[in-house]
Amino acid sequence: MISGRMLIVDDNASLRESLTAVFLAEGFLVDQAEDGGLAIEKLEEHNYDVVITDIKMPKIGGIDVLKAAKKLNPSSVVVMMTGYGTVESAVEAMKHGASDYLQKPFSIEEMQLRVVNGLKIRHYEHELTYLRGERNIIYHFDNFIGESPSIKKVFAMLKKVSRSNASILITGETGTGKELVAGAIHYSSQRSSNSFVKVNCAALHDNLLESELFGHEKGAYTGAVKQRIGRFEQAHRGTLFLDEIGDMSLNTQAKVLRVIQEKEFERLGGGRTIKVDVRILSATNKDLAQAVQDKAFREDLYFRLNVITIKIPALRERKEDIPLLANYFLKKFAGDLKKNVRHISPGALSLLKRYQWPGNVRELENCLERAVLMCEGSEIKREDLFFMEDVEPAADGEGPALKIPPSGIKLKDMEKSLVVETLKMCNWVQKDAAEMLGISKRVMNYKVKQYNLSNPRWIKNK
Repeated sequence: MISGRMLIVDDNASLRESLTAVFLAEGFLVDQAEDGGLAIEKLEEHNYDVVITDIKMPKIGGIDVLKAAKKLNPSSVVVMMTGYGTVESAVEAMKHGASDYLQKPFSIEEMQLRVVNGLKIRHYEHELTYLRGERNIIYHFDNFIGESPSIKKVFAMLKKVSRSNASILITGETGTGKELVAGAIHYSSQRSSNSFVKVNCAALHDNLLESELFGHEKGAYTGAVKQRIGRFEQAHRGTLFLDEIGDMSLNTQAKVLRVIQEKEFERLGGGRTIKVDVRILSATNKDLAQAVQDKAFREDLYFRLNVITIKIPALRERKEDIPLLANYFLKKFAGDLKKNVRHISPGALSLLKRYQWPGNVRELENCLERAVLMCEGSEIKREDLFFMEDVEPAADGEGPALKIPPSGIKLKDMEKSLVVETLKMCNWVQKDAAEMLGISKRVMNYKVKQYNLSNPRWIKNK
C-alpha cells in the first residue's frame, strides 16, 4: 500500500469530502483546503507527498498552488483537475511540474491510479538519483573467484543465508571484498528487484551521515536548500548496506537502532514519521565485540546487526587463489588499457604468491593494473613488478623482510620510502594507507607533512 500525507484543494466541498474518504481508507493522512490561499498556507506548514488541486478557483488558482508545492517540496506529486480542460492549461500545468492532469468529471478509481502512478514515478526518480554513477557492477556468487577451502566455505554460507531477511555482519580486513559480498547477498535475495543502497559510515562527519541516512527537510540546517531523501527511504523494500559500521558515532548508532526496531524514522527537520521495510547488511574491519567492551559500540545494536556473521579471509590466508585472481585482473586491465598482455611469467607469479598482501584483493588488483600498464611485451615479468622490490616477500607465515643495501640506509629515508610505497598501493588514500601501516589518520597526516609529500588528487579534493 502506498501512503503518505496528502492535500486536497477544491472549492467544491462534496468533491473534497469524497476524495478525502477514499484516500483516508488507503492509509493517507489527508488535509483539505477550499481555496488556493489556504492551500499555500498549509503547504508552508506541512510537507505533502501528494497535492490534488483544482485549476480554476477564486482569487488564487491551482497553477499558483502547483508552483508553491513544487518550490517548497520539489519531489511532491501534484495532480491537477479542472472542469475547463484545455490543451493550454494542461501544457502550463505540466511545464510547472505537475505529475498529471485530470478533467472533470472523473471516476474515483482513475484518480487513485494517477496518484499511485505519480508516487511510483517519484520512487523510481529517487532510485535513479542514487544509482546514477553506479555502472557495470556485477554482484553474483557465480562471478566470485576462488577455489581455496576457506573461500568455498564462505560461498556455501552465503548461499544459505542470502534468501532470508536476517541482518548480516560481514567482517574482514580492508580490501577483502566485503562490499561485493553484500551486493551478492542482496541480488540473490527475495529483495533483488528493489534497491541495493550503500553508505560508507567512515566517509562522513556525524551530522552529514545522519542527513545521508535519514534525509532532511528544506531549512533543516544551514545549507539545506531543498528536501533530501535519505538512504533508508531509498532502500525501502530493498537492502541497506552500512559499510565501516564500526566508525559510526554512538549518537547515530542509537538512531539507527530505533529504525531497525521500530521500522520508522523522521527526516532531519521534519515531523512526519516515515515507515520503511529495509534489510540491513553491515561491514567492518574492526573488532566490534571488543568495541562493545570498550563502550565504543552499542551492545544492543551489535546484537541486532550480528544475527549472522560472515568473515571474509585475508588474501594471505588463501594464497592458492592468487593465480586465479591475478589472471582475472590481467585480462580485465589488458582489455581496459588496450594492451596485448596475455600471460604472467613464472617468476612474477612466484613473487605474487610469496608476498603477504596487507591490502588484500584490492592491493592485488592495483598491482596488476600497474603491471599491465608498465609491461612492454605480451608477458608480465618480475621486473614489471618493480614497485614490489622495496619490500621483498618472505616465506609464508613471516612478515615482509626489508632489503637493506650493503652501504646501509638511514632510518628516516626508509620510513619515508615505506610511507610513499604504501600510499601508492592505496591509490594515495591516506586513510587506507594509515590502516595498512597500523597508524592513526592523524599520524599519517603528520608523516605526509613531515616528508613534504603531495599528490595531484589531494589538490583536487581540497
